[in-house]
Amino acid sequence: MGSKIMLTVVGLLLAIVVSAIGASWYTAQKMDEYIQLSLENINRSNVMKASWYPKSSWPFTRNGVLHVVIFNQHMRSNAEAGPINIDDPRSLERAKERAAAPLPKRNDEPVQLFINVSNSMFPFMVSGNAALDMSRGTASELVKQKSIPAELPIAFTWKYSALTQAFKMRLSMDHWSINQPHQSVDVGAAEVSLKGDINDELELDYGWRGLKVVFSQSLQNGFEVLPIEGNSLIRNFSGILIAPEGHMILNGFRLSAPDLKVDMGKLQFDSVMYEVLAETSPLLNMKHNIALDKFLFDSPQEHFHLNDLSFGLVFSGLNKQGVEELVQEMRAEQPDFVQVMKSLNKITSKVLRLDLANCQMKLNQGRVTASGYLASLPFEVEQLIRARAAATPDPLKFMLQGDLSISAETNALTALPADMRQQLDQLRQQGFVKADSKGVSSHLLLRGGALTANDKLIPMSAPNP
Repeated sequence: MGSKIMLTVVGLLLAIVVSAIGASWYTAQKMDEYIQLSLENINRSNVMKASWYPKSSWPFTRNGVLHVVIFNQHMRSNAEAGPINIDDPRSLERAKERAAAPLPKRNDEPVQLFINVSNSMFPFMVSGNAALDMSRGTASELVKQKSIPAELPIAFTWKYSALTQAFKMRLSMDHWSINQPHQSVDVGAAEVSLKGDINDELELDYGWRGLKVVFSQSLQNGFEVLPIEGNSLIRNFSGILIAPEGHMILNGFRLSAPDLKVDMGKLQFDSVMYEVLAETSPLLNMKHNIALDKFLFDSPQEHFHLNDLSFGLVFSGLNKQGVEELVQEMRAEQPDFVQVMKSLNKITSKVLRLDLANCQMKLNQGRVTASGYLASLPFEVEQLIRARAAATPDPLKFMLQGDLSISAETNALTALPADMRQQLDQLRQQGFVKADSKGVSSHLLLRGGALTANDKLIPMSAPNP
């Protein structure tokens, strides 16, 4: 009896071990597929290029070096240009222009990063970490220039469960500083975390204690970035990642130079997307708001002081079903033109509206306000195509209507440069701007393709010669 029990236990243990090995092997295969897919997505971005060099590919590990090249402006232009079509004269002309363009300067070389990556495989789970190789690439050049320390206190870790799709990532940096003969740099601690369901919704949180740079020639010269913190939701929307909600606070920025002083107070940004039920399909609305406590700019040529800025935008009426169908079609290798048109019509057949919300500020203690909206009338894309075929100039403007009111008190006008004040006076003489002892104002209307300011028609196209 005892031997039978022992054999049963041993058999069960072997089954568990074999299952664990099999599950780990399956996880490793999925990891290989994910690495390849990630490289393909990065290399299609026209912004950077990534290569993966494996160092060990045992059943329970996936270690290697990730080489990332961040394009400079010259490389981005070439990548965005695409292949040359020898049958297209314009394509050949653009290629000649790119060939004749000067090569980038030494200080505009692409950024090259070598990242050592280590992954450990468990049954249906991956745990890994990464570290920047400071002995190669751009990091090595910066170390030689003594712009950064030889060892940056940065840690990057992640965990992923294939069973629950749970993902957790953390990037952290401890405080560090460096002193050079001409300047000192003090960098605060920072942390970025990302967690959630990788196929549904992720939560992003970030924070940075700031940065301070002082130039040795004078302790009064330098700049400082005060602490920043924020969070955002990242959601899978029909196969693409969007951020339906985000919040950020920058506590301030200061800059001092011999002839310049800049002092910015707390800057706050809030954004949210939400659904509104409609008769046929839910509509997507978006709200964005920026608030700034103060902004001081002082130089021998200009001086202005901004306080209590608030700027809000509300975009409403976006047909959710139409957007989802359009995204799916655009992700296809060969989008169906008829289906794309149907999806666009679902979007444009509703009123799309952009409203200014609580837009005001004080400029040199003078109040400035703005309110209004811009909306599209319901239409189908075929209407635009037919209008263009009939040589109708700017047919889209006939499908838009808007209303905008702007006012500024006299004190605010003193912050404007002299040439801008002169242009404003010309607009007043033409009747587009009203002026009185309190300040200036204007009321703009867009109706039937015509734009007016204070009931006076504004020319929207240059006259024929």
